Formats: sequence, structure tokens, C-alpha cells
Amino acid sequence: MLTKFHSYETGKAFTECCDCGCNLHDVDIYIINQSFAGNECIFECAMCLQCRERMNEQLSENSRVAMFDFMHDHADMESRQERLSNNSETEAYIESCITCGKLRSEAKTFTLGAMFSGDHLIKSPFPLIICDDCEAKIAASISDETRKFWDDYIAEHFPGPPSEIDLPNKTKPILI
Repeated sequence: MLTKFHSYETGKAFTECCDCGCNLHDVDIYIINQSFAGNECIFECAMCLQCRERMNEQLSENSRVAMFDFMHDHADMESRQERLSNNSETEAYIESCITCGKLRSEAKTFTLGAMFSGDHLIKSPFPLIICDDCEAKIAASISDETRKFWDDYIAEHFPGPPSEIDLPNKTKPILI
């Protein structure tokens, strides 16, 4: 697995789903999310696809539609696919925000998302980053119900920071 997607807390590869605790090498697909403030990782988790889908079902319909619409309206997946083949260096995928193109180096905060099968990074559209500006737009579009669900989820599964910390835009890290 790529070192960039290892846990910053342990320095090792993620091995368990943060929700159900299953061994990530026993599932077909899992997702890694890492949120950064500058170069500091302030939140990270790995979640099996089954738990991610179950979590998505807990979000309000309005929030699911708003997040889908935001990505659909702002991320040009066809252009990205043409520019980045599956053979592209991983860094090319994460050098700028998938939705607005803001360079990662210019973002005060950003969230990195990657999808894996075993140790294999699945490319297209992952890996990707979403910058601070786009995170704020997504956060503004979600319902109070979804915001409460996500805040409660973080507090329950991640006691201490980041559950006690807000990003500079006064939101919790987003889950890609």
C-alpha cells in the first residue's frame, strides 16, 4: 500500500474498519479518508464499503441529493479520466481539488479520499482531494439532520480530537 495512505497516527497500513471492526483485507473494497490542516493530518479513518453504504443511508435524502449534485455540477469526471489514465502517478490525482481545481498546496484544509481492494489503490475517480472552499460549500448544503448524524458519529467513534475540534470553517471533516 502507498505510504501516503497509511495511518498518520500509527505509521502503518489501516487494518480495521472504523465502524464494524472487520479486517479490511477480508472485504472487497474499503475507503480511506484523511483530513488535513496544512500538512497535519487531523482526522483519518478507513471504512469498509458495506459500512460506508450503510452510513450513506443514514443521511437525509436532501443531503444525499445536495452532495451528489455538488459533485456532478463541479467535478468534470470525463476530463479527469482523459487527463489521468489508470497508469498516472498517484500524486497527479491529488495535486488539486477534484471540484474546483484549487491546488492542494494552496488549501488551508483539505480531505483526501482513496479506495482500495486489499493493498491495491483503485483509480478513477479516486484518489481525490476536496479543498477547504469546496468542503465549506458541501457543509453548507447538508441538512441539520445529516450534520447532527455526522457530528454524533464522530463523537461516538473518535472520542477526543477530532470530535472536539472544528475545522477553520467551523465544520467537522467530511466523509468522501
